[in-house]
Amino acid sequence: MAITRTLARLLAAGLALLALNSQAEPRAGVDFEYLPAAQATEAPGKIEVIEFFWFGCPHCYHLEPKVQAWEKTLGKDVVFRREHVLWNGRSDMEGHVRLFATLKMLGKLNALTPAAFDAIQRDRIELRDEVKLFEWVAAQGIPREQFENAYRSFGAQAGLARARQLTLDHRVDGVPTFIVNGKYKTSVTKTGNEDKLFVVVNELVAKERATLKPAKKSK
Repeated sequence: MAITRTLARLLAAGLALLALNSQAEPRAGVDFEYLPAAQATEAPGKIEVIEFFWFGCPHCYHLEPKVQAWEKTLGKDVVFRREHVLWNGRSDMEGHVRLFATLKMLGKLNALTPAAFDAIQRDRIELRDEVKLFEWVAAQGIPREQFENAYRSFGAQAGLARARQLTLDHRVDGVPTFIVNGKYKTSVTKTGNEDKLFVVVNELVAKERATLKPAKKSK
C-alpha cells in the first residue's frame, strides 16, 4: 500500500513537471502581456531582462534566491538588471529607491542587494531612517562619508525621477515583475507559480533570441 501511494505521488509529480515543460511557447494574455509600446533597452544586440522590485516587498525577498540562481544560467547574449519600482503617491518607497540609486552609483548594487533585503525583511532594520541606514552602510564596509555624499547627491535625487518614469513606461502595477527585451511583461500573478515564471521568462528570451539570429544567406 505504501509503495502504491509513493508511486502515485511520483506519477503525479512527473505529470505536473511534464505539463510545466510541455508548453511550446508562452501564451499572450495568460502567461505574459505585450507592453503597449516597446521600450528601448540599454544593451543593443543583447536580450535584456529587467526585474522590477521593491526592497520593502516580502514577495520580492522570497523570490530573490531563485532570481540569483536563475541569473547564473543565462547565456552571454542575455543582460539582466534590476530596477526599483516607484509608483506615484508612494512616498514610503522613496527612501528605498534612494538606497537603490546610491548603491548603483557606488557600484555596490549587486553585491549588497541580498544584504539590504535581509536587513529590511529579516532583521527589520528601517533603512529609510537615515541614521539607521548610515550605520548599516558602515557595517557593510562602505565608508560612511562616501555613501552619505552619494546619497545626498543630485544623482540619487535623479534616481527617484528615473524609477518613477521607468515604472510608468513599463506599466508595472505590481512586483516582482519581469520585462523581457522591452516587449513582454510577466509575473508570478500571471504564471501562477515561481517555477513557471522562470520557464516563461526563458521562453520569451528564446523567442527574442530567434529574432536576433542573422538570416541564412541563400545560395
